[in-house]
Order: sequence, then C-alpha cells, then structure tokens
Amino acid sequence: WSMFRGEKAGNNPWDSNTLEWTVPSPPPHGNFPEIPVVYRGPYEYSSPESDTDFLPQTTPPRKPPVQQWIPEPVTPTPEGF
Repeated sequence: WSMFRGEKAGNNPWDSNTLEWTVPSPPPHGNFPEIPVVYRGPYEYSSPESDTDFLPQTTPPRKPPVQQWIPEPVTPTPEGF
C-alpha cells in the first residue's frame, strides 16, 4: 500500500530509540561508519531528559552525570577511629 500511496517513510518511521535505526537503509558495509557511543539503554522511554518518548541511545545527556560521593571504609582500632 505505501509503495503506491502516501509519503515515503523516513529512516526511523517509528521513532525507535535503538541503534539499528540510526543508520540509513540499506545499511552500509559494517553497519556503522564508526563505532557508536551509547549513553543509555535501548528502552529508556519517558526519560526526564526528553520532552517526548523519543530519545535515541546516541543522544548525549543534557547534563553530565552526577558523581556520587562514596566514603572511604573506616577500620576501627583499639584507640578509636
């Protein structure tokens, strides 16, 4: 049906977040021109980073990740800490 009527579908007509939709169709030899950098899992929908559910894995985050402070382990001694 779509072959004879309607607009031609784009490279990612379903707004899928997974890597296979980031390359053109048909894919080039080796699939990716360079190794893709991935910032999140393939099914992270409704992320606070995005206004829509479409947030490809290759889109960098708006803010750098928050680094958590991890305390050093303390070993008690007979004299105290």
